[in-house]
Amino acid sequence: MKWLDRVLGSARAEPAPARGDPARVAEVQRVLDQLAASIAADGGRVELTAVDGGQVTVRLQGACSHCGASDMTLQGAIEPRLRAALPWFERLRVE
Repeated sequence: MKWLDRVLGSARAEPAPARGDPARVAEVQRVLDQLAASIAADGGRVELTAVDGGQVTVRLQGACSHCGASDMTLQGAIEPRLRAALPWFERLRVE
């Protein structure tokens, strides 16, 4: 993603901070950061937008936003990682 940052420069808007309990937001973000390189390798990005109780809400960006395999990424990679790492996790939602 560094090349994209160089290309877009300051025109690229920083995502708004995720809503929710700061401790839970940080826990989820750590899990997403572990997966970021794999997702970015295919041109995608997953942005955390909110944590509400046990529900985690993300926004798919880049290639992920229109990829037919995004459900597989969500259900086969992200959701299992969240379940394994976070005992309070209940549901993954996409904006």
